[in-house]
Amino acid sequence: MKKLLALLMLLVLGFSFAACGGEATPEPAPAPSGGDEPAPEPEPERQLLIGFNTNGLTNETMSFMVDVFYKYGEEHNIKILATEDKDDTATTINNLENFVAAGVDGVIIRVSDPVGVTPAIQDLEDRGIPVIAYDEYIEPAEYSFLCSNYDLGYAIGKMAALWANDHVDDDTIVLGLLTVEINESGTNRSNGIADGFTENCPRGEVFRQPITGNPVDVFSNMLVSRPDIKLCSSLADAAVTGIAESWYADLVGAGEDISEYGVFSTDATDIALNLINNAKKGEGIYRGTIDLGLKDRVPLAMIECCHAAILGKKAEGYEKQNFYEVKYVTEENIEEYSQFLD
Repeated sequence: MKKLLALLMLLVLGFSFAACGGEATPEPAPAPSGGDEPAPEPEPERQLLIGFNTNGLTNETMSFMVDVFYKYGEEHNIKILATEDKDDTATTINNLENFVAAGVDGVIIRVSDPVGVTPAIQDLEDRGIPVIAYDEYIEPAEYSFLCSNYDLGYAIGKMAALWANDHVDDDTIVLGLLTVEINESGTNRSNGIADGFTENCPRGEVFRQPITGNPVDVFSNMLVSRPDIKLCSSLADAAVTGIAESWYADLVGAGEDISEYGVFSTDATDIALNLINNAKKGEGIYRGTIDLGLKDRVPLAMIECCHAAILGKKAEGYEKQNFYEVKYVTEENIEEYSQFLD
């Protein structure tokens, strides 16, 4: 009996050894280095910096332009550094030097003195900082957005002439033209308005007067000399919107038929657009302006070109010289600009 118990104990120990020590459960092999580790986060894309220099940041057109730049910048990780020079060449050059010091990647600049600023723009390009110029053609710039000031003036004058042919019965239709001829651009645009009017209005005559003070006062003096003036024009909406309002009030007060009076210019400012809308309702005399796309189409094109140039790419659809598209805005199509109307 004792032998049998001893044998059974040996068998139990044998099974225990086989279960506990015969084949140890293998431990999992260590994972290859980095196999299960998360991939490193990519470094954030560096924010680009674009400098924008213009003659003034407070006028309506520039306000819209800067808004377009900022919106594009938010969408593409670009910071905008905006400065103004008040059409002073020394200030322009100083602003460009400050852009370099700030480390800008590209520059968008309104050019009022092509000869004076071209060397500074060439210096930027030599440093690898692409420049987009507008209002004048600059040879070193990657892209220029511009118009012929004479051609733009001609379009203003032609717009006034076509309206006058249909609405004014006078044997001689007189256009009071307020000129700004302190530089070549102003002279060319003034001459364009005069030629566009007289060449398209067989009965047309132009009475010119330089703006030497408040445009409303200057025009009032013009009316003293030529009370037969039926039309008024100048180089920009800002110069004649006040005239349109005060002249309209005077005409209504004098019991005149306002249907034969008209004011014409360019820039498609909100004030001008609203005055045209009023004229359509018989409550004003601002008859037409020209939309060059400076509130939306042109600034978007410029910053797209600047961004592409910074990245070393060609901006598709743009040439070295790009001309503004001229669109007449009159009582006939003012509804297309409803987003700018009060």
